Amino acid sequence: MTYGIPTLMEFSDIEVLTRFCAERGFGFVEMNMTFPWFQLGNVNAEKLNALKKEYGVGFTIHLHDQVNPFEFSPEMRRGCLENALCAIQWAREIKAPRLNMHLMPGTYSTINGVKTYLYAQYPDLYLGYVREFRQLVEKELEGTETVFCIENTSGFQSFHKRAIEQLLESERFGLTLDVGHSYKAGGADERFILEHRDRLCHFHIHDCSMKANHLGFGEGGLDLVRFLKMAKELDATVVAEVKESGALLRSKEYMIQHGLW
Repeated sequence: MTYGIPTLMEFSDIEVLTRFCAERGFGFVEMNMTFPWFQLGNVNAEKLNALKKEYGVGFTIHLHDQVNPFEFSPEMRRGCLENALCAIQWAREIKAPRLNMHLMPGTYSTINGVKTYLYAQYPDLYLGYVREFRQLVEKELEGTETVFCIENTSGFQSFHKRAIEQLLESERFGLTLDVGHSYKAGGADERFILEHRDRLCHFHIHDCSMKANHLGFGEGGLDLVRFLKMAKELDATVVAEVKESGALLRSKEYMIQHGLW
């Protein structure tokens, strides 16, 4: 099991963040491609490999929060695929062990108080794009050890679960359990993910309450020891997904106190 840190807004660039990661004893930085630091022209694989060598830490990659390779609009889908391909290329060139992506719910209409999702209304079209994406990722990551992980966010819809099961037909795909997101969604995502426990290889761990998310370890109401032990049993990568450095260091102390560092 290896602990990593998220992209933190308080740092000025990737090198400062990477130095902080190394100095505090963490093993990797999860690069969030939503940030301007990680746009084409601001960083490249050569720079990332140089940072790996200098500071002795690795990188995982979190795709842009809104990337959606299953978008019905061909122009928007093309842009999302280009963004995903950029992340995949970096993962290949820097030997990143994990890529991480959210599943978007897509457009919906509320009829008589009930949300009706377009992806549920047009499942063949949606799942066709899912199948094409799976084949693309298989091709681009062939010969690597990178696992492309799907993360839970606000509760998987039925069409999400069908998409995940289709993606998991490929060994190139795995699962990320975000424990705070699952808690906010009533625990349903955790139950679904643990039905595929053998494919769970990445965790986003943070504490939370019903009022606040991404809290430091021990500052909310979750049984984080259970999740940390689960990650250790699975030899997973773990991002301490808090939002500022103080909470990150308090979270490290929590893990030390519980014999999980």
